[in-house]
Amino acid sequence: MNMAEVIMNPVRQRIIQFLLVHDKGTVKEIKSKLSDIPTPSLYRHVKILAENSVIIVAEENRIRGTVESVYQLNPNALVVEDEDGMGVQVSLMSICTAFAKYFASGHADPRKDMFMLTSCTLMLTDDEFGTFLKEINELAMKYISKEPTEGCRPRQVTLISSPTQ
Repeated sequence: MNMAEVIMNPVRQRIIQFLLVHDKGTVKEIKSKLSDIPTPSLYRHVKILAENSVIIVAEENRIRGTVESVYQLNPNALVVEDEDGMGVQVSLMSICTAFAKYFASGHADPRKDMFMLTSCTLMLTDDEFGTFLKEINELAMKYISKEPTEGCRPRQVTLISSPTQ
């Protein structure tokens, strides 16, 4: 499994997001925030992330004869060299697959589900684009940090920046 396949899974993305927001966490703490994910599935995805060094054990808590691992993101793991663009292509295929599954489910209701696809071209200097990305990140972090409440459901938002030429 290449790194793009590891991190493009929606459940693993949510685990990574949890660790981005909370810095560290045990599987129990992650489960408390991602309660819609079955516990065995959560453990399996944490194991995949750990085996691929995306997350690392930051510390271990000894609890009644057992060891509870506290995970954090491996800061070096998400720096991916992708000179041939294969990682990007795998990521895009993962997004396409998610949409195909959604529309093939027989329950697709884009209006009700607030489906959105938009594209625009921005004319910005590198500094302006850096500021734009920083502002988008700040806005996303505001909502990523939001505690789930009644009626909340996961929504995936993907931002892709690419050259136009």
